[in-house]
Amino acid sequence: MLGNLRNYLFIFFLVLFPCVIGMQPLRPAFSQDFQRTPIYLRASEVIPSQWLKGHNYMVREKITNDGVVSTYELETVYGPLIVESTVLLLKRIHELRTLHKMEVLQEGDVFTDAAKEAAMGTFYTAKNLVIDPVRTMSEVGNGIGRFFKRLNFGTANDDPYRANALASALGQVAVKRELAYNFGVDPYSSYSPLQETLDSLAWTAVRGSLTVKTAFSVLAFIPGGIAVVASLTSSADSLRSLVRDKTPLELQEINARKLAEMGVSDSIAKIFLGNSSYNPSEQTLLVGELASMKSAKDRVMFIIAACYAKNEQMAVSMRAMAQIMSFYNEKVEPIRGFIKAGNLPLLEKADGTVVAIMPYDYLAWTQRFANMERDVSDTLRRISGIREKELLTVGVMEPKTRNILEAKGWKIRERFAEATIQEIMAKNMKE
Repeated sequence: MLGNLRNYLFIFFLVLFPCVIGMQPLRPAFSQDFQRTPIYLRASEVIPSQWLKGHNYMVREKITNDGVVSTYELETVYGPLIVESTVLLLKRIHELRTLHKMEVLQEGDVFTDAAKEAAMGTFYTAKNLVIDPVRTMSEVGNGIGRFFKRLNFGTANDDPYRANALASALGQVAVKRELAYNFGVDPYSSYSPLQETLDSLAWTAVRGSLTVKTAFSVLAFIPGGIAVVASLTSSADSLRSLVRDKTPLELQEINARKLAEMGVSDSIAKIFLGNSSYNPSEQTLLVGELASMKSAKDRVMFIIAACYAKNEQMAVSMRAMAQIMSFYNEKVEPIRGFIKAGNLPLLEKADGTVVAIMPYDYLAWTQRFANMERDVSDTLRRISGIREKELLTVGVMEPKTRNILEAKGWKIRERFAEATIQEIMAKNMKE
């Protein structure tokens, strides 16, 4: 069984899609009616051995779980890293492995020569004006200093995702998004080592000596090559391209139009679009997957639930849920619409079956989860036309939890989308 679990974790790592994975506790599972927390898990039992460590990181063996979400500790060359949720862990591991490839590129002759040219003349001054405008303006004095003053580009902004206007004018921002797209990473990631390296590559590229095409032709000869980013749904690739080609402001306008077309009111759309827990990429992927479910009614129910995300981990989990639900609608069975029960967005099929898809890390029968299940089931009993209820997990759940849920009328489907995941995995296991 652990082999199957490793397959799941491995492929969702590669495609940057979150998953639910089954985990085995270190000690006997239950001594009372409810599972005591914290629950301690072993990384070596739930993460494929080849991903436990890389050139620049190592996942610590001990994992702490609260019955729903796991917390991981990593040692990296950039400093210790604590990651809450498997969703975010998979994203960070991919970013760390990609960072190593970026650094290999930076150590090569092509980048070194281009960096030397980029550090000369007007280009160098322009770059530093973006980074440290006050100091640079005092250093340049007359001449080019007056030129930059006349440009009057803003160098600060309350929106963390709205790029400095000068960086945009010089083309660095667009190149950075293109590099991120080709590397298969999020250009708006909160992980600062990734951001710093992407910025460095992009500033060198806009000088002209290092084009994106040249950079990736060099990477083709590096062992491990470039990460292949596969997709669960037909809309995923076009959404990634949208993030590459559009500014955050343009993405927000596009997302607002899509939400309006889905029947989301302006007031709810503003709350969702203004939620800083979502970066432009995560928000665009979430909205785009919902928009692709054209025949589904009441998609606003998902957006209402998504508004409550109060941190990055919750935002990424909501994006993951949208992607997996879109996969279900596209590959398994078209859904009639969404319903909201116990603050969770659920799928409703034409036959009256309700389907819950929850990207949890490890599901144990805790007091918190029991309360959530009760709230959901109580709501469903009050909705006419509901005939059955199903819970889909990408991995597996703790056996006692499964037994209790089945006794409460839930049909459990474990290892959801396994065949598709294994097919994608076969295309990506080339490193």
